[in-house]
Amino acid sequence: MSMFRRNPPFPAASRRHQRPRKGLALAGIVAGILLAAGGAGAKEPQARNVILFLGDAGGLPTISAAGILANDRPQSLYIQSLPDVGLSDTSALNRWVTDSAAGMTAIMTGHKTNNAMVSVVPSGDGGATAPVKTLLEYAEQRGLSTGVITNMKIWDATPAACYAHVASRKETDEIFRQMLAPRFGDGVDILIGKGRADAAASFAKLQTTAEQAFTRAGYRFGDDPALVREAGRAAVLRDEDFAPMPAVEAAIGQLARNPKGYFLMVEWDMHTPDPRKGLRHVVEMDDMIRRVSAIAGKDTLILFTADHSFALRMGGGTRGTPLADQFAAETAKPGVTTASNAVISVEDNHTGEEVIAAASGPGAGQVRGFFANTHLFDIMMAALGWQRDN
Repeated sequence: MSMFRRNPPFPAASRRHQRPRKGLALAGIVAGILLAAGGAGAKEPQARNVILFLGDAGGLPTISAAGILANDRPQSLYIQSLPDVGLSDTSALNRWVTDSAAGMTAIMTGHKTNNAMVSVVPSGDGGATAPVKTLLEYAEQRGLSTGVITNMKIWDATPAACYAHVASRKETDEIFRQMLAPRFGDGVDILIGKGRADAAASFAKLQTTAEQAFTRAGYRFGDDPALVREAGRAAVLRDEDFAPMPAVEAAIGQLARNPKGYFLMVEWDMHTPDPRKGLRHVVEMDDMIRRVSAIAGKDTLILFTADHSFALRMGGGTRGTPLADQFAAETAKPGVTTASNAVISVEDNHTGEEVIAAASGPGAGQVRGFFANTHLFDIMMAALGWQRDN
């Protein structure tokens, strides 16, 4: 049955139809006025929580190929069943093809910026920049709980754009400093990601350890996501992969204790220089979104999008044989490279086409048509009933 049901057409007007009696016509007008008056006062439900799922490099070709590779049928992912869908421009302020820093800055602040810049915008001459307030900072200012989960480094461009403001995404030490010195509230409550060795190196320059620095800032610090179940403020840093579902469920369970609500950003790497690994990550995030949609509650806006697309193309394959087998067979042929594979080929580059945005929950109806990536910020703010102040 189609997701999009057409309303039955109204019968065409006919001159042979008799005009309604005056009393019935007046009654209809009055009823219409009363209905309109009642509708005018009705407000769309606001979101208490917002969960942003960010597929890093998760463009449409990647999403499509991942579903077929995993399930051998098109549009088989849960993402592809979400009711409200649009296409988001991903260009940066200074480039048609964005990097993750500028791409995530647009989503988190509603401002386009130059590539490599993290939640700042150019300001005047000489390379000066000015910080722009992030959705996570709005949430902190209003007393909501906040969380950032990533299977990449916790200081990398996408997570950093939630809580830090730097002219270059390479400013690792400054990003760690700002992580523990927030401009609003007490900073991110739940941090889960990679980069433990980087944190150790960064804080060693300050003659301290990462554990000491995070503990002083009020965090339970460790490398096991399970500790999130025990602590309202937790920083889990590790250098290895971790199981996504338990981490996300634990974070939501903790954040949801705040009666004011929460904001959670979950990033999952979907770059595909290794196609199997990148496409497996798509399915992992899809499973997360399916599960979270079942447990988060009707007062939660769930939004999936990507910061940019990637140069992956599915150029072959026949129905009736598992696509994974066909891809493996093609990969094994002499001389075949990742870029020349006739089934799924990849050039290791970002690309500039629009990416999907898909949503459910309060405010999701605004995700439709073509729009700038900055509009995603406005959608999340409106869902929460907030006005931007910069």
